Amino acid sequence: MKTNLHDIAVCRKEKWQNNEIVFDKDEALEIHGNEEEFVKELAEMFLYDFSDQISLIKEAITCRNSSDLEKAAHKLKGAVANFGKNTVYKAALNLEMMGRENRWDDVQEAYGALTKEAERLIHALRKFVKSK
Repeated sequence: MKTNLHDIAVCRKEKWQNNEIVFDKDEALEIHGNEEEFVKELAEMFLYDFSDQISLIKEAITCRNSSDLEKAAHKLKGAVANFGKNTVYKAALNLEMMGRENRWDDVQEAYGALTKEAERLIHALRKFVKSK
């Protein structure tokens, strides 16, 4: 299954049209049995590990190492899945597939989409973690 930047844009547009955000607290709680403190712990771990994970993706792209790109994007996708299948999930999936298929066309654009959407998720998760 290929996910492309158009799919990401469509997902993003649909979420905006439905007044949804990059992080749906209710969806994340449903995934984890309505355990809000557990979801907050997952968010804290994600926030702590994110810079390392994104660095691995960037390094794989710089070195044009498709295997490392696939693995790093897959790992990030798994971490993001804790918060639902959002635009960050789709962007990570796109990079994972690019690595698997050894495709380098548009990889910089795909990485840019990932980092932009990840910034939105990070902001939402920080706000969630601080909430009571």
